[in-house]
Amino acid sequence: MRPSSWLLVVSAVAVADAAVAGEDPQVALLAQIQALRQEVAELRSRLDSLEASPIPAPAPGEAGGQSAHILAAATADSLPSRLPPRQTFGDELTGVARVDNTPPPNDPQLQGFLRIPGTQTDIKLGGFAKLSLIHDRDPAGNPDKLVTAGIPIGAGAGTNTVLDANATRFSFEVRRPSSLGPLRFYLENDFYGGPGTSGFRLRQAHAQVGNTYAGYGYSAFADPDAYPETLDDEGPGSESLRRLASVRQLWNLAQGVTAAISIEDPESDIAPAQGGAPEQPLPDVVGTLRLERAWGHLQGGLLIRQLAYRDAGGDATAMGYGLNLSGQRHFGSDVLSGSVIYGAGISRYLNDLGGRNMDAVIADDGVNPLRVAAAHVGYTHHWHSGWRSNLVLGRLELETHPALAPDAFQTSTYAAANLILQASPTFSWGLEVLYGDLRVQDGRSSDVLRVQGSIKYDFVK
Repeated sequence: MRPSSWLLVVSAVAVADAAVAGEDPQVALLAQIQALRQEVAELRSRLDSLEASPIPAPAPGEAGGQSAHILAAATADSLPSRLPPRQTFGDELTGVARVDNTPPPNDPQLQGFLRIPGTQTDIKLGGFAKLSLIHDRDPAGNPDKLVTAGIPIGAGAGTNTVLDANATRFSFEVRRPSSLGPLRFYLENDFYGGPGTSGFRLRQAHAQVGNTYAGYGYSAFADPDAYPETLDDEGPGSESLRRLASVRQLWNLAQGVTAAISIEDPESDIAPAQGGAPEQPLPDVVGTLRLERAWGHLQGGLLIRQLAYRDAGGDATAMGYGLNLSGQRHFGSDVLSGSVIYGAGISRYLNDLGGRNMDAVIADDGVNPLRVAAAHVGYTHHWHSGWRSNLVLGRLELETHPALAPDAFQTSTYAAANLILQASPTFSWGLEVLYGDLRVQDGRSSDVLRVQGSIKYDFVK
C-alpha cells in the first residue's frame, strides 16, 4: 500500500475517534498529522546515520556478506587488473612490478590477505609445495632444471632419475594505502641453492610506493606475463628471465598504456684474460612501453648498457643494446604467448647465457660485444574439467667468434609438451615431455630427452 493510502486510513481513524470522544475532528486530525511528520523525521535521521557508519567486515567464511579479502583489497587502494585471468603451474606472475600496484592476473581479487587489527595494513603468507619426479634418457647436466646450455657434449649414454622438492616456495606480501599511492612489499624464497642441492634462496625482495619501485626482482627488460607454462622450472633458454637489484619509475600514460624507466645493477659478463678483470662503470638502463587490453598485452623493451674491461694497458669499453618484443593473446580460455629478442652484449639477461661470460670477448681491438638472437612461443589449450595442455618452443643463437673457445655456446633449442590437471583451486599435477639440444662453436652438438611429473599444493587460493 502506498504512503498516501496509509495517510487516508490514519486520517479516517483519527476523525472517527474524535467523533466518539466528542472532540473537534479537525483539531484531532491536525495533531495526528503532526505526530506522523515527527516520526518520519526521526526515521530519516536514523537512516542517514546508518548510511554514514562503516560496514564491519564479516568474519572469514561468513555467508551472505562481502568476503574479507575483497575488503582488504579495496582498503589497499588497488585498481583491478586489465589482463585476463591466467593460472600457471610455476608462478612467475605474482612478484611482477605493475603500474599502480594492480593485482596480478593469477590473483585478480587478492585472495588470502588478512588485516592487522587497528591498522590499514593487509598481509598475506603464500607460496606452494611442489614435488617433481624427473627422468633423463641421456646426460642432461643439471638434474633439477633443463638448462640447455649445460647439456654435456660427448658425455656418451646414460640415464638418471631424481625426486626433489626444491621448487617449493614461500612468499610474504604487504599492501596498504599511503599518501603517495598504494604501497606494496613482496618477499619470495625457494630452495634452489644450486644444481642437485637444496638451499634456501632469495628469489625476490622489493617494495613499490605508488609507481616508484626499488629492490631485487625481475629486470624491466623481462616480461614474465609472456612466459609459457612448463612444469620445468627453467623454461626456454631464450627467455629473458633475469632477477637483479633495480630502481624504476612506472607511468600510467593512458587507458591501458603504461611506461617504465629502470636503472639496474650492471655486470660486465666477460671472460677475464690473464691480468685483467671486467668493470661496471655505469648502471644498465631499460625503458619499456606496454599496452594492456581485455585480449592480453603487448610490450616493447629497450636495454642500453656499457661493458668495460681493465688490464695492464688500461680501460676498454663498448656499448651493448637489446630489443625485446613480447606479449600474450587470449582466444577465449586459450593463450598464445611469446617474445623475440635481439641485441649485442646482453647475454646475461638470457636464461641460457646468464653467468657464462658471454656478453663480450676481449680481442686485439678491445671489447667485442657478442650478438644474440632469441625467440620463444607457447600455446595453452584448456580442455574440460580442469584439464589443460601446453606446447612450448624456444631457440637461442649466439654469433660465432674466433675469440670464443671451441666448446663455447653457439645455439640451443628447447621444446616441451605437457598435460596438467587443476584438480582443485589448491591442488594440481601434470606430466611433461622435454627436449633440449645444444650446439657449440666448433659444430659439435648433443641433445637430451626428459620426462617430468610434478604435483603442487598451493598454500593460499
